[in-house]
Amino acid sequence: MPTLELDHLIVAGPDLGGLVAAFAALTGARAVPGGRHAGQGTHNALVGLGPGRYLELLAPDPAQADGDFRTGIAYLGAPALHTWCAGAGAADDVAARIAAAGLSPRRLAMARERPDGVTLRWELLFADGHPYGGLFPFFIDWRDSPHPSEQLAPQLAWEGLTLAHPDARGLGRLLAAFGGPPAGVRIEPADASALTATWRGATTTTSSTGRGGPC
Repeated sequence: MPTLELDHLIVAGPDLGGLVAAFAALTGARAVPGGRHAGQGTHNALVGLGPGRYLELLAPDPAQADGDFRTGIAYLGAPALHTWCAGAGAADDVAARIAAAGLSPRRLAMARERPDGVTLRWELLFADGHPYGGLFPFFIDWRDSPHPSEQLAPQLAWEGLTLAHPDARGLGRLLAAFGGPPAGVRIEPADASALTATWRGATTTTSSTGRGGPC
């Protein structure tokens, strides 16, 4: 069984310009423009975390109508860590593993154009039917597209991700069905749901937190 690999984390907020500025003030890292998610109502900016990893800053796109992504982050009135994304192999295999875990696979083919005109195409997979919200990852298969980290200078080092939940054991069992948490991801019991990512910059270490909204 392929093990899970952290692909990217999502910090979301109500306005992309404000989100970029707030994250720069927190970490010193200035996100670069990503693109629009056509039909989903969002756009993004990206921060490099080194090979194979990046941070996505996600917000509603004023140029688009509502979409599922926009609806998914509507609970946020201020920037917060929203969820995380994992690579777990080919989309068909991941969908089969989601079904084998007793959940419902939901698949979404995606594309966006980078500022340099290159079109990226990938597939997202969501596991519907669990109680863990954004603490449980969604999955990505980049297919033949280059990984976004290839175009991003690493501005931060990702130090770790903590998933806190009242049913920490259940979350751990579910992640084990997909190969277990990636290195650097830890699960701990708590009275309320929360996820915390830690970033190391050139001069300081900071963190981003959230309660893990719907994917």
